[in-house]
Amino acid sequence: MPAADLPRLAELAARFQSVTVESHANTVGPLTLEFAALLAGRLEVAIGLETVHTAAAARLNKKLELTEFDRAAEFLRAHDLDLRVFVLLGTPHIAPAESVEWTVRSVEYAAARGARCVAIIPVRGGNGELERLQELGEFVPPTLAQLEQALELCQPIRSAVVTADTWDLERLSGCPACRAQRVARIRSLNVGPSSHLPSPISCLTCE
Repeated sequence: MPAADLPRLAELAARFQSVTVESHANTVGPLTLEFAALLAGRLEVAIGLETVHTAAAARLNKKLELTEFDRAAEFLRAHDLDLRVFVLLGTPHIAPAESVEWTVRSVEYAAARGARCVAIIPVRGGNGELERLQELGEFVPPTLAQLEQALELCQPIRSAVVTADTWDLERLSGCPACRAQRVARIRSLNVGPSSHLPSPISCLTCE
């Protein structure tokens, strides 16, 4: 955001208790503090970590090193600003069998560095590049069951609220017999931690 626009943006956001802006880790700095000081509410900065799988991250061409993410996270923590993080499920260049594991590891990494909220975003095709990678065997779209599993495995994390992005959920492949139940369970897990997890789905068609 141009510095000259900050006062007007803060004015427009004056009635909100909190404001979230999305930013690359590299741009978190003095301008962030300037905007936070102008706001009547609290500032939250959302950063796309995507994955801590360094080889896959490099091929995504995000130009984000973990050291840069760490610096941004520490900067926000030191200035009492909130951090929200986006993590991918089904990241290209990660084997499907390892996809859930690396998503969970990425969520844990973000939470350990002060993220208050972490959103798991299943990678969806439609831009042409992902379809090209899929033809090359470098990308396999994540499934509904994988999203459910990743979200469940993140439930022990207490330092951050971990949710699954349910936008366009119908595009994720899944068993027709238990699909509605899995969607309902994901939505239930999204509500937050409780004394017990929603019961696992038992589906003879899947099993």
